[in-house]
Amino acid sequence: MLDTKRGALLLCSTVSASLMMAGATPAGADSAHRTDSAHRAESGDNVGELISIPAGESTAATYARVTRRAAEINARTTADKKCTGVWKHSVANVDWDRTPAGTVRWSFKLTATARANLGAAVTVTMPNAWVNNHAINPPYGPHSKGSTYDFHGSMNKYNRKGSSTKYTIRTKNKITFYWLIKSNSNPRAGATRYITCAVPPKGSS
Repeated sequence: MLDTKRGALLLCSTVSASLMMAGATPAGADSAHRTDSAHRAESGDNVGELISIPAGESTAATYARVTRRAAEINARTTADKKCTGVWKHSVANVDWDRTPAGTVRWSFKLTATARANLGAAVTVTMPNAWVNNHAINPPYGPHSKGSTYDFHGSMNKYNRKGSSTKYTIRTKNKITFYWLIKSNSNPRAGATRYITCAVPPKGSS
């Protein structure tokens, strides 16, 4: 009976440790594979995952699902770090800077682990983006490229969804980007990448 209890405690400890592991990994680390069936509540500012897309699910349905999840994560995440330098993660590394003119730029590169799961070619989209918790028209359109491509982009001015007013990015604005990556060769293989950060002063890198 004692051995049985010990075994149960060990199993619970192992499961708990697995659920507490953050999606972000230390520099140089390339690990972690999770699916939609094993979601955990994420509140970090630098997260993502490899996902298994249900067989036969339409692109619209996939977008709707990740949109709901992204909105929930954005609502509970604060921008405690500046959008500067390389944000490493097992799915993709994102390198940020801000030009002297005020444009926020990013370089988005899939890791070797992600490329091994997604294949030689992928389509990267940004279904969701927010500035100061206002949903905006995402500043990045679909790109279908080889998985080693640098899916870079930039933003200076933006529109809130449903508005024609042009806004300009300001220092200390909270921005949230949510990328969806889908394999071009395997319709069930995908990944997500999510970052929340604060716009740094002009000229930061």
